[in-house]
Amino acid sequence: MKKLGEISTFYSGGTPLTSKREYFDGDIPFIRSGEINSDKTEQFISELGLKNSSAKLVEVGDILYALYGATSGEVGICKLNGAINQAVLCIKSNENHYFLFSYLRDKKESITNTFLQGGQGNLSADIVKKIELYIPSIKEQTKISSFLSKIDERIQTQSKILIHLKSLIESLNDSLSEQKIRINSNFENWKKVRLGDLGYTFTGLSGKTKEDFGNGKRYIQYKQIFDSSKIVIENCGYVNVSENENQNSVKYGDIFFTISSETPDEIGMSSVLLEDVKNVYLNSFCFGFRLNSFNEMLPEFARFLFRSKVVRNEIKKLAQGSTRYNMSKTELLKLEILLPSIMEQKEISAFLSSLDQKIQTEKAILEQLEMQKKYLLQQMFV
Repeated sequence: MKKLGEISTFYSGGTPLTSKREYFDGDIPFIRSGEINSDKTEQFISELGLKNSSAKLVEVGDILYALYGATSGEVGICKLNGAINQAVLCIKSNENHYFLFSYLRDKKESITNTFLQGGQGNLSADIVKKIELYIPSIKEQTKISSFLSKIDERIQTQSKILIHLKSLIESLNDSLSEQKIRINSNFENWKKVRLGDLGYTFTGLSGKTKEDFGNGKRYIQYKQIFDSSKIVIENCGYVNVSENENQNSVKYGDIFFTISSETPDEIGMSSVLLEDVKNVYLNSFCFGFRLNSFNEMLPEFARFLFRSKVVRNEIKKLAQGSTRYNMSKTELLKLEILLPSIMEQKEISAFLSSLDQKIQTEKAILEQLEMQKKYLLQQMFV
């Protein structure tokens, strides 16, 4: 058992006291607490700025530890030769840096819970020096580090696969929606329709208090709609709804829209219910759109269409507000969209759904890898 201060040296940096252009117009990466795990920075300082501040230089391979604010307790292995500000602590040791990094990352929650009241506040070099850990021999540290780094590399590779697939499906969805590519050139031309001619809107839950949530019947939450083009019923929340209440329940084929957001770019995000359900409701911060029939638009196709760039750009124009943005249901119903034939809708949705299923499979693999790593760390760093 050792205290971190017994096996390491520490220093933090600083920021030039003035914002003189010549201090920041340089080529030295200036690493802030939110960038300790990144291979790039948004800010640079000059040699003059370095000399006229308490900023300290760090090297690739150093351990960087976030002391202040929302990132307190975050740890990274430095990927840049650069300088750090006062919110970052540099840790150097003769022990294996990746071993120490892995320990500090695994123990982040317990460290912040121990030293930060209510998870809020700042850490300090004195606090970090008091952190205790069991240290094996350098030989065993190296073996452990090699093993953990291989898992990390596999997780990073899997993350890149996911990013690539998500980018691919977005690009294909946009190209299909703009008719830059066609599933089959023999299909008839797309026709323009007014959204209000296809269906009608309905509201979410009303008259509920905080005490009504947590038990009862399922309801679709705001975040579910914002995060995914398809509603996953298992992720629903719960709300008490009595038999005599006049609340709108949802059903297969309903399309849901977020009605407000912090930025215009996030207004009117959509998600579609593609399961047959009973006694499921919608949160009060969104509204539903129910198709009159499935003869002109398929829910499976709507799932992708309303997330495409061409439709999203039109929906963004409906944002109203300054600090908080809202969208009018009446204005949304005036929106005109281009629709292919039902046959082409079926083929497009089948094609994009197969890609989405591939994403879900790769996502499950990533989650399994992360769970495996978490389990191994818990067994190793008891």
